[in-house]
Amino acid sequence: MVKQGFHIGDRDWWVMGTYGIDGERDLYEVYEALLSIGIPDYKARKVCMELSKPNSGYTLTDFGRHFTLMFVSRATSAEQMFDSVVHELKHLTEHIGAYYGVDPEEELSAYLQGEVGRKMWPAVALVLCPECRGRL
Repeated sequence: MVKQGFHIGDRDWWVMGTYGIDGERDLYEVYEALLSIGIPDYKARKVCMELSKPNSGYTLTDFGRHFTLMFVSRATSAEQMFDSVVHELKHLTEHIGAYYGVDPEEELSAYLQGEVGRKMWPAVALVLCPECRGRL
């Protein structure tokens, strides 16, 4: 499992991404993270049940605190991991865009998606290519 945190541009928005979640230990960390930000136990368990399956993800946003948690489980292939990451990236940028009133059809939305993707890349690359750890 690879974790990362980053801010979005000049916006006061914090993102915590977790990629390649696999096994009980990882799921317990996810569960604890969810509880620590006030997610009810039943919802935290539901998210963990979903993330226990390969090729799944979940994105939760606290609009009041400008904070998003994004989780991506283990994948059955590199292509599937990329698919899951892009899927959750879309949810993340939709959440931020909706908060700031960015029309998803506007160019600004595409720039936001690109910025977030660039920030995610270092961690996602480690999941897609574990043997690349020393080179990235």
